[in-house]
Amino acid sequence: MTGTDPGAGTRTASEADDLPPRPRRARRLIISCVVVLTAGAAAVVVVRDRADGAPPPKLPPTAATAPVTRGDLTAKETLDGTLEYADEVYLPNRLTGTVTWTARPGATVSRGGVLYRIDEKPVVLLYGRIPAYRAFAPGMADGGDVRQLEKNLAALGYTGFTVDETYTDGTAYAVRRWQRALGLPRTGQLELGRVLFAMQSVRAGEADRKPGDEAQNGSPVLDTTKAERTVTVKATMSQQRLLPVGKKVTVTIPGRDKPVAGKVASVGTVVGGGGDGGDKNGGDDDGGGDNGQGGGQNPQGGDRTVTVRIALADQKAAGALTYSPVRVETENERHRDVLSVPVAALLALREGGYGVQVVGDGPGEPDRILPVTTGLFSGGRVEVSGAGITEGLKVGTPAL
Repeated sequence: MTGTDPGAGTRTASEADDLPPRPRRARRLIISCVVVLTAGAAAVVVVRDRADGAPPPKLPPTAATAPVTRGDLTAKETLDGTLEYADEVYLPNRLTGTVTWTARPGATVSRGGVLYRIDEKPVVLLYGRIPAYRAFAPGMADGGDVRQLEKNLAALGYTGFTVDETYTDGTAYAVRRWQRALGLPRTGQLELGRVLFAMQSVRAGEADRKPGDEAQNGSPVLDTTKAERTVTVKATMSQQRLLPVGKKVTVTIPGRDKPVAGKVASVGTVVGGGGDGGDKNGGDDDGGGDNGQGGGQNPQGGDRTVTVRIALADQKAAGALTYSPVRVETENERHRDVLSVPVAALLALREGGYGVQVVGDGPGEPDRILPVTTGLFSGGRVEVSGAGITEGLKVGTPAL
């Protein structure tokens, strides 16, 4: 806005000559501060424009100071996932007869538990990687399935034999005692299908055969999944590199204040085609997981995806949730043993690049600006390097 000096018309020529000269535009000191967003935090941009011989600009005031620290700096990425009972456990029935009872949907069946009943006789779950494929009786050929059965008998408290691959009289005696507890005829033998093997506890789903239906050899009577909930992530090909098998992640579950630790258990190897495939049972005799192979086309029409399964370190942390969206946070990049400062401490310099305002230690030592080279931005901090930048150096956080 401009105006007229009310006294201009009354000044004499001599008075006008005595007025100080107007400063030249080229000698003006212009300092402008603007706020920019860098990696989610604010940084002050200092623009300097002065002629030679002009006094140095006044440094921006600092609201606080922060030390330059040394340590690892990581960048993380968050992906969408689903908490669910996702991994099917295929347990085909091997008996014929009438289904008289099935475990209720949602029930957990562990070692020695009853999955269903055929003609009122129980079909029992045991642990192991070898599927049931023959009857057990004294004199049968040695095999790994015998060792598997004997390990289960011992775990259930029925001993008196050596755990090996031979079905001995001692094994048969232990089986007779177990049969008595199950309400079965005490024969010391187990027909094919009386026991079914899975790697771990299972969760009962919907029954394929309801009470009164005829059981068919080779077809499941009861749908089952792993009893432990897992997190399923449909990862794009670009995201797959972030989730290799064994990678530690954190999972944010609705209703829980703190994230839960997790680990990538399997990564699908099939891309495209939709649905899950791969091994149904795998691992060793005492537990483990399947390969979780699977993949498909992104329903939004984007990149093809692969199915990634994440095991939770604490099943209780999921509470009573059976199907829920969750957030999975995984490390994207890590820079080890680097110097860093708060992002807000960065000053954008007129000549290009960034600097930090080093705060003097005492009244006689002025503040100064040191240029820095920036690296990784993460968690409100930024990796910095440059001449004079050392651990413990105090830098200012400009007042906005």
